Amino acid sequence: MRAGLLALLLLLAAGSAAATPLAPTPLTAEALLAADVSAKTVQQVAGRNWWPEPPAFDTVVFQSDPQPKLTTGVTFEQLGGNATITATLYAFRSSDQSTKFLLYAELVGPPVDEQNPAVGERRAYYRTTLPSGDPATRLYFTRGRVGVSIEVNGEGWSAAKIGAIAQPIDTGIQGLLDGSLTPPAIGAADLAHMPSGGAPPGPLLGTTAISNEAWATVDRDGTAVRVRDGLTKRGAKLLFRRYLRQGSPTDVIETTLFTFPTATSASGWFAPFAAGVKQGKGLLDAGTTGPHSAYRQARDNYELRFAVGRYVGDVFCYAPFVTNPSAACEAAVRKLAERWYAQLARAR
Repeated sequence: MRAGLLALLLLLAAGSAAATPLAPTPLTAEALLAADVSAKTVQQVAGRNWWPEPPAFDTVVFQSDPQPKLTTGVTFEQLGGNATITATLYAFRSSDQSTKFLLYAELVGPPVDEQNPAVGERRAYYRTTLPSGDPATRLYFTRGRVGVSIEVNGEGWSAAKIGAIAQPIDTGIQGLLDGSLTPPAIGAADLAHMPSGGAPPGPLLGTTAISNEAWATVDRDGTAVRVRDGLTKRGAKLLFRRYLRQGSPTDVIETTLFTFPTATSASGWFAPFAAGVKQGKGLLDAGTTGPHSAYRQARDNYELRFAVGRYVGDVFCYAPFVTNPSAACEAAVRKLAERWYAQLARAR
């Protein structure tokens, strides 16, 4: 009798625990990224020649009214073409603010479809033409206090096609709101090799692992396919982090850690960059970042890269929302790279 009663009590307790709702996932930049569309989905919908860029962890200073608390977006490039897909998630302070965001998005010239595709709680879809004459497609929708924009530049998409991109995002947001989706965990050992100690270069905006394809779309020292294949061949793992430069509302500093199986693989990956910097214009003093380092200023960015042991660190400063970064980027990049080099030199 006692055994049967105990079993019943345990069964009831298990059922009660299973029914307990999860707490919502905190809407961090990394959580919004977890809910964004994956490269696999984009390639299934649009084709295998669409590769992601590193994510854009943004701050409110870059956004129009209403100001979101934070923003995370991913842009996909069409290899061999000029089209892009940008899917951006905005975390607002309330559902009223996300609705206001949608209403503002509807204030356009073309007719807006508020019924299709059937995603989110409210939506606005339309097609338009860019000033260049190229076609464009826009979809905005809301789910709770999260607003979403999906912008396709260079192609005119049907509601059904852009809806195939939007639906997984909507599902992901619902997972954040009910606590069933959380951002992927990054191992403590890996995080320990990202810049740490001393004063950071500014507010931390977000950290995530990225794919070889994501780096290949922004590396201009080779074709995207060649860069991707070079990283894959050498067995690289990539961690990406973005900061807002201290004292600036527009400059961002991005740090990318390349971890290779061996020091030979790391130095082999670094060598072409160093050769290109020495042969090109804009050579800068790399400071105390070791014998395998190079620093250059291009038209719209500052980039310092160094190799130490089986690691390569890349520090990049630019202003994604204005034409050129501040000249203060030069010293900020060098200072961060010097501290990071010393940290990784101790780790090897």
